[in-house]
Amino acid sequence: MSLNIAKSDKKRVVIVGGGFGGLKLANKLKKSGFQVVLIDKNNYHQFPPLIY
Repeated sequence: MSLNIAKSDKKRVVIVGGGFGGLKLANKLKKSGFQVVLIDKNNYHQFPPLIY
């Protein structure tokens, strides 16, 4: 399995799960000195109560 993650000298933070907590943490770390990698089994975020 190959991952499309850019090589960088920054320290890497890996977030497992793209729910509300994972997305909030990724947004908080966006302007930090870390390379943020978000791993989730789905490539979308779905909140079922808003589907109605």
